[in-house]
Order: sequence, then structure tokens, then C-alpha cells
Amino acid sequence: MSATKTFLLELHCEEIPARFLEPLAKDFSDLFKAMIEKEGSFSLRWDWLAGGKNSFSSLFASGKLLGAGEIREIRTPSSKTEEVKLFGAWAFSPRKLAWAISGLPDQQPDQTETQVGPPQRMCVDEAGKPTIQGLKFAEKWGVDVSAVRFEQPAGKKEPCAVVTITRKGRPTIELLAEALPGLIAGLHVPKAMRWGKSDFEFVRPIRNILCLFGEQVVPITVDGVTATNTTWGHRLFHRQNPEPIKIATPEAYEETLKTAGVVVSVDKRRDLLKQQLDDLAGKVGGRVVTDAELLDTLAEIVEFPKIVRGDFPATFLELPKEVLVTSLREHQKSFCIEDAGGALMPCFLTAANRMDDPAGFVKAGNEWVLKARLYDARFFYAEDRKLALSTRLEKLKALTFQRELGSYFDKTERVEALAERLAGTLKVDVNQAREAAKRAKCDLRTLMVGEFPELQGIMGGEYLKHEGADEEVWMAVKEHYRPVGAEDAIPSTPLGCLLSLCDKLDTVAGCFAVGLIPTGSKDPLALRRAGQGIVRILWERGWATTPRDLIALALGAVGARATKPGPETTEALLTFFKDRVAYQLEQVGYAGSVRRSALATGWEDLTDLKARCEALSAFAEDARFASLAQSAKRIGNILKDEAPAEAFAAAVLQDVTEKDLAERLKTLEATTEQTVLLAALADLAQPLEAFFNAVMVKCEDPALRAARLSLLHRLRQAFLRVADFSLWQ
Repeated sequence: MSATKTFLLELHCEEIPARFLEPLAKDFSDLFKAMIEKEGSFSLRWDWLAGGKNSFSSLFASGKLLGAGEIREIRTPSSKTEEVKLFGAWAFSPRKLAWAISGLPDQQPDQTETQVGPPQRMCVDEAGKPTIQGLKFAEKWGVDVSAVRFEQPAGKKEPCAVVTITRKGRPTIELLAEALPGLIAGLHVPKAMRWGKSDFEFVRPIRNILCLFGEQVVPITVDGVTATNTTWGHRLFHRQNPEPIKIATPEAYEETLKTAGVVVSVDKRRDLLKQQLDDLAGKVGGRVVTDAELLDTLAEIVEFPKIVRGDFPATFLELPKEVLVTSLREHQKSFCIEDAGGALMPCFLTAANRMDDPAGFVKAGNEWVLKARLYDARFFYAEDRKLALSTRLEKLKALTFQRELGSYFDKTERVEALAERLAGTLKVDVNQAREAAKRAKCDLRTLMVGEFPELQGIMGGEYLKHEGADEEVWMAVKEHYRPVGAEDAIPSTPLGCLLSLCDKLDTVAGCFAVGLIPTGSKDPLALRRAGQGIVRILWERGWATTPRDLIALALGAVGARATKPGPETTEALLTFFKDRVAYQLEQVGYAGSVRRSALATGWEDLTDLKARCEALSAFAEDARFASLAQSAKRIGNILKDEAPAEAFAAAVLQDVTEKDLAERLKTLEATTEQTVLLAALADLAQPLEAFFNAVMVKCEDPALRAARLSLLHRLRQAFLRVADFSLWQ
């Protein structure tokens, strides 16, 4: 087996927007893998180690390859087999995109091919001399005619000309030099641009290319930049060290750059940032207000993870907590600190992207900018409160919700109608429901929400609270966008859940009614998230209403604005909600056998579905259900194409096993509590098995046959009250 080396490519650019970094890194990894598959000399099945980025820091730890990898076989046409471990990882920072693949063979294995030509009788004459066809065959494959032999290959009726050709494997560095410029040029960049007089399009100008295969530089040139074994570290590092940094081998890459002020691994940067955030917050007796998305963003936009703490005037704490947290996050990419009681403290944490801040300029600069932003927020908050929130209701007529569905004023009227219709059924105060629905979208016309769209709903609740509205009303308005994701909680009050349900229901049903239906992975209006929120509210509140009933109400509210036929829209919505219910069962953590069997017997009554799933989960490990599942399948096969009667004459039954089943059936049909019913069904496993071993259901006696079929039919109906056990696997 040829020696293996590690390949390393780094593109050093001007600052790349954070949202492009990971997609570009993954795109190149896919292109590189496709290139290897196309060459056909390496394994066609290998994986990027742990998803790429997560293992870059461990790929070269202590100069050794770490992590579990799979041994893949590389088979050549000569039937030789080589075992090669291939590992790949990527890393990125604001100015760098880097990829490493460890375990690439130094040279491709030789390729041996066997080519079959014309029959022997056509290649040589009676004297054994080669004919024109024989000479042409040898010439075609670049061998002397003496290398041609005659054999009878499998599938041929007579001996044919055969030649074996061995192609010398090419050095991998040559393949890389040929392929890499095209791979880099082929990267998908959403906003590609040309820089200077170049025709090359990329997200930002490429300033340096580091490209190594082992200790060798891979000779490539992209956009006029020729690859070397050098790169650049942090800008501040090079103020004292003007020369580029030499990277001796790929294994030395990470540690060498660390000394130059760049932490290569985004995961290491994230971990270091989190540790510093917790330490600095603890020093002032507080804790960081958690924001995983902001932490990810900071890890992507800095080269060196350094957190500094700043302060702001305590007078700004009069602003709502959400305003301060959002302002610091959106404008300054900063974290807030809260005390043990959850109240904010007059300080913040932000990333410096340098190793130190000796003169305090980073701290002072962030404080200066932040103070100006908070003055703006305080101005918006004061101006918005000069007018009652209700005065903005008419202004919603000028704000379009969706072209066919009208303005936010139109949406408000539909949500109000839905809330009024459902309030009584769900035992919520009708007057409060009507008031909350009427005010829910009014904050869309406030200055604060205009500056921070993330605060919609939240500011409406805050302004209503300031105006002295009922707590149930302002809390419902504040929380009516919840849940905004799988990890978010549903609204904390029944009124909030009702308002959230009606708002999301109008959005989903309205969009479906005008043909805006999610397809594949595309869901620009986040209808799946809204639908999941509806299901979660019904599931967690235990409300006795079904998606079908809600759909009818919502489509009735949409009315003449619908552009699609009502029955067609209803069926599409039912399919949509069934998928959401299935996902809810998965998120709750029910086993696959529980989910499949329970869903198959009905999903619209979520209260009943939840009870059945809970009961089934309690018996999920009971071995008797495996036997019951086999019997259920057998019953289904027997009853296929049959039309058994509901009633049967028990006196006709003859065998003791079927009489026993008939008695047990009475107990099953009289039982209503799910857990008790399941226990009785579990006890049925052995009697059913005994029944099938003892009798032939479709016997010659018509009356006995009919009775047995009806018995099985009634048993099956009892099963289906809980689950379809034929799907229990």
C-alpha cells in the first residue's frame, strides 16, 4: 500500500460574512468528495469526520489523527485490495476557509484492465499470423501484438482476443493540482462579485492560498494568487511581525496559527467564549442571559476569542428587559447579565477579537456606541406610550399581511372572530378574548417594533400593561407568538394559548386557501412551525377540539378571499396537520411502535391519542405484545375480502379456545379505561395463539365459519380502539 499524506487547503480572504462561512465550507467538502469518486482510484464511500467542522481541532491534535473512523476498501480492477482510513474536516473564521483530509494515498494505485476483442478466428489466419483486425485491436490498446492472448471469456461462445493493460497510478499531488482550481471556482456563493479587473467571482477577494500535500506545496493558481506554504495570522500580530507565517506541514497548521493570534476551530472559539462569559458574569455576581444563536455568531465573526465587560447607566434599566436584551444583541452583538432573581444588571459582555484590551479602547468604544443605541430605545419607548395602543388599530389597514388575504386589519378581524367562536368551547372569557385579539397586532405600527421586529407582540403586551389593561389580556398579547420554536414554551395562560392558536390557525388556513402550501424543504412563510405550534397548544392544554373543527372555522373566516376549492383545501390541511401530529409524537419521545400503531387508529382527537400513547408506552416492553401483533396481522389477513356480521351466535362455537375468546370479548367491549383495556389485550395474546392452533376459521360449516369470522371481527374492533397492533414492530 502506498504511503499516505494529509492534504490541507486554506483560502485567506477579506472578511467573509458569517452566514456564508459554513455553507462554503460544506460546499467544498462535497465537491472534493465528488472529485475523488470521479477519479475512481480512491474509496467511493468515506465520510467527513463527525460532520466536518466539529473535528478539525482533533484531526491534528498532538500531530496524531484522533477520532473513530471506518476502514474503507479500495478495490482495483486487478483484484488487489488496499485498506485506507480517510478522514476529513473543515474550519472557518472571518478571513479563512480551511479543509483537511488525512489518509490520502501518495499515489493512485495502478489500474489493471482486461479488454476483450474480436473472436480468435478473425484476429489470426490459418498460419497463425495476425490479421488486420488483430493488428488494429493491439494498436487500439497501445500494446504489441505479441501481448494479445486468446481465451474464452465468460458469456462468449468461442475464444477471443484478450489484452491486459496496466495503467501506472498518477501522483495524487498532480490530481489535486488539476482539480482544485475548478473546485474553488465552482463554490456556490449567493452574492458572488468580481474584484478589480479580474473575471473571477467569489464572495470576497482571495489574498493568500495555503495548499499542502504533506510537506509539498500543491502548485495551483486561483484569481492570480499562487499557492504557497505560508499564511497570515491576526492583523494585530502582523503589526510586529510583517512576514507571512510558514506552515511546515498540515499537522502544524492549527498550533502555528494559534501563536499568530488565530484560533482555527470554530468549536474551540465557542467553548472559550462561553467560559469567559460565565467567568466575567460571575465576577459581578450575575449570570449570562442565555442566547445560543448569539454565541454561535460571535464564534464565527472573531479570529481570537476574547470577551470584555462594559457598563451602561443604570437609568436604562427602566426599559423592559426584552428591549435591553434585544438592543444589545442586535446592535452590539452583546450579552446581558442578570442577577439571581432574573433582573438585568447595568453591564454587558461582548467579543473583542483580539488577545487583550490594555488601554480599554474596546470597552470604551462599545460603551459609547451602546449608550447611543439605548438612548434611541428609550426615545422609542417614550414616544410609543404617548398614544394608546388601540389608536394604531386603524393604521393596520395600510400594512399588508398577504396579497390575497388582505391587511393586518383584515387578519385581526378574522382572529377576533375565531377567538370569539372558540372562547366558550375552551372555557376562556369571551370579552377578554375579543379584546386581546383586537390589540394583538397593533404594536406592528409602533416605533419600537419598527426598529426591532423581534419585539412584536412583546411590546404590545408591555404597552397594554402600562395602560392598565387586565393582566390576562396584556399577558396574552405579549405571548401570542409563542411557541416560536421546538424549544420554546407555549403561552403561560389559557387566554394566551387561545390567541396564539387563533393567530396561527388563521395564518395556516389562510395561506392554504390561496394556494401557499409548503413543498419539500421549502416553507418561506414558516407554516410548518405555525402548524406545530397549534398542535403543541392542543396537546399540552388538553383541549377537546380537533384540527378538523378548527379548519372548518378558519376557512369559514377566510371566506371569499379563498382562491382554492374548500374540500381540496380541507384535505390538504388535514394531511398537513397529521404530519404535525406525527412529529409531535416523535418529539415527546414515544417509541416508533407506539407512534405507528396509535396513529393508524385515529389522530384527530389529540386528547384520546395522548391517552392511548401513554397507555401503550407503559406496555411497550411487554413481550406479549409481539405475539399480539402477529395475531393482529393474522386476523387482518383472514378478514381480508370478508364481510363478517357484527353479531354472532355464541352457541354455535364449539372449541373451548373460541368460547374463551368470546367470554373475554365481553370484558374488552365493556372496558373504557385505556390502561385496563391494554392489560386485558395483553392477556389475550396466549388465548389467541391457542385459538389459531386449535381451529380452522374458514371451516366447511357455514354457520360456524360465520360465527368465527364475526368473533375475530369484533376482537379486531376492540384492538382498534387503542391501536393497530399489526403495525407493532
